[in-house]
Amino acid sequence: MQIKLKGSKSITNRALVLSYLAKTRLLNIGECEDTYFMQQGLSQLKKAKPGRIFLGNAGTAVRFLTSLASTENKQVTITGSKRMHERPIKQLTDALTKLGAKLEPSPTGCPPINIQPSTLKGGTVEILGNISSQYITSLLLVSPIMEKGLTIRIKGELTSKPYVEMTLNLLKKFGIKTTTTKTFSTIKVKPGQKLKAPKSGALFIEGDASSASYLGAYAALTPDHPVTIRNIPKNSIQGDLEFTKHLHKMGCKISHKENTIKIQGPETLKTLGTVDMNATPDLVMTFAVLAALTPGTTRLTNIANLKIKECDRLKALENELKKLGVTTKTGKDYIEIKGGHPLKKFARIKTYNDHRIAMAFGVLKKTVRPHLQIQKPSVVRKSYPEFWSDLNKLNRNK
Repeated sequence: MQIKLKGSKSITNRALVLSYLAKTRLLNIGECEDTYFMQQGLSQLKKAKPGRIFLGNAGTAVRFLTSLASTENKQVTITGSKRMHERPIKQLTDALTKLGAKLEPSPTGCPPINIQPSTLKGGTVEILGNISSQYITSLLLVSPIMEKGLTIRIKGELTSKPYVEMTLNLLKKFGIKTTTTKTFSTIKVKPGQKLKAPKSGALFIEGDASSASYLGAYAALTPDHPVTIRNIPKNSIQGDLEFTKHLHKMGCKISHKENTIKIQGPETLKTLGTVDMNATPDLVMTFAVLAALTPGTTRLTNIANLKIKECDRLKALENELKKLGVTTKTGKDYIEIKGGHPLKKFARIKTYNDHRIAMAFGVLKKTVRPHLQIQKPSVVRKSYPEFWSDLNKLNRNK
């Protein structure tokens, strides 16, 4: 059975900002709650008096638009949902202030952010690398319009490095040259460069690799029914394509030709062992749940930043896996799962308004544990609105 994925959420929201600055046609735009908020926010920002821009719990939209709004010389307030008001942004606002912006977050260092008329002159800033790569991307996306250019010095280990590389790749497509040190401790964008649309005048957005990981997990649990995923090129710019390597290690057969990935699960899943997932934190939920069905212990490490996502994902995974009778342990930056024991047949899975918790456990519901109850299943709209219908298609073709 083939599933054709819509455009990557992460690429879409970056491309939307770049297209706002350099008019470009975008093809295969990701259609989900996060990209909707981004498009609505950009539309509102174009107004002479944007006022208050509400962006729900769309982290990329809040962070990217905070930088973009700081270049518009307008009075703007960037705000979002209750959970967004708990997600830190002070690292970004401090950097923007140093670059010339006039803004202030709430006293907690989280949204809402009040932005006064200002422009970004550019210069050099330091940012901690272990909190959120989105701060770095946010600055890079608007760096070409900074008079002095931009130098970012990254302190410590860079979390989610592939997402920064994605941003640099897209800047290159829009004509911007960047330089980085080998260790990614410094990123530079020289002044005087101009954003321009790709030569074709359009940018095709590849399918969402993070969403594809759930289809891969489905295939892993239904060995007699391979799944084919379309729209993800072999030379994808998405770090989350790493999910295919993890599935291969677990015993799946993987074939990736041009824009198509075919996945067939094994009769018995193998354990992943210990895996550093700092570069691909959005895959943690997928493989934490699969780990419950593999023999032995799986340890997913270097993922401290999961605590500041849509929910505290480490705690959420621990809570919900325990409902299924799975022994788990979490620490500051890891989760350990002891799998291979029979799962309870029924449990009410709380989703914490988190799309990735819903989808990771949703795969179980649509395969080996049909009696699971997923609370608030509609939260998948945040990144993959077709999730349930696509899994239903796969089930009908068993």
